[in-house]
Amino acid sequence: MATDIGKAMARLRHRDIRTRRRAVRTLFENDDPATLEAFETLLDDEDAWFVSKALDAYRRWAPLVGPSAVRTLMDHQNAEVRRCGANLLAALGPQGVDLALQGLADIDRVVQKKSSQALLAHGGTEGMTALLHHGAPSVRAMAMRHPSVHEESVIEGLSDPSLTVQTTALEVVFSRDLKTSLATLLPFFEANVQPVSLLIWAAQHAPEELKQLTVRLQTGHVKALTDHLRSKVDTSEDPLLQALISAGMLTPVARWVMKRGGDEDTLRWSLINNEDLDLIERCKLLERLVGRAAEEGVRAEVQALLARDPETLLKVACENLSTAADELAS
Repeated sequence: MATDIGKAMARLRHRDIRTRRRAVRTLFENDDPATLEAFETLLDDEDAWFVSKALDAYRRWAPLVGPSAVRTLMDHQNAEVRRCGANLLAALGPQGVDLALQGLADIDRVVQKKSSQALLAHGGTEGMTALLHHGAPSVRAMAMRHPSVHEESVIEGLSDPSLTVQTTALEVVFSRDLKTSLATLLPFFEANVQPVSLLIWAAQHAPEELKQLTVRLQTGHVKALTDHLRSKVDTSEDPLLQALISAGMLTPVARWVMKRGGDEDTLRWSLINNEDLDLIERCKLLERLVGRAAEEGVRAEVQALLARDPETLLKVACENLSTAADELAS
């Protein structure tokens, strides 16, 4: 059997193409990593079929042979061959770090990306440093997203020359709830980059600055704010919610209250009676009280509102509540 394998390896250079093809099939059938070295010459073959088979052999056996086999691919002049090698770097584990560092300098973006991924997985401090200082913004941004990147590096990324790296670092600041100064983040807010996330961050780290931010929010941010309030805020005493009220941005507050129970009636009725809130939002707050229409407190507030002769839409909503109260009582 060993003799047959040896013959097959030798026949990979045979002049007759059929003989060479049979040799390839024989070597794959025997599945012996030791035969990989015979495929190296096929990487430069003029026939694309033999090149593809050589790459298949390296994909199958190079991780078993070790870094030397992958280096053969990484040093090749053909980008497709180097890409094959870069795809194998992660499988080498720590043994592939030197090759991954080499791959970072490759002119091919795919090789750079795969080398970066290997370094993120196995490169340790040396690998992370190389990624954070790489010339390509896409590589630096990839490093920013890694859980092990130091907080200081993320904060530095906020002032990176690349907007891609800056916005990635900003995402990490928010997702990891990192601390920095509001002054550092303010340029992003002014550029309308993730203003809602920045507002939520400020509620935790700089609540005293919230009012100056909320007054500059745009209408399009209302839904995102509402979704956040509904999923994260449990009380009207929340700093973010209070800042929205102080800034007069009442719509998201009203939509939050709409889903709350009687424990938030004080805020609910203050909004219903607040002419600064959009009329439709005030009517919706009233309409949502239909199931509580018979409650004494609700009936009293409705009558008080009617006594002030409100806008027609509000008056209709109040009358509907009164009718519903009578029906519930009967």
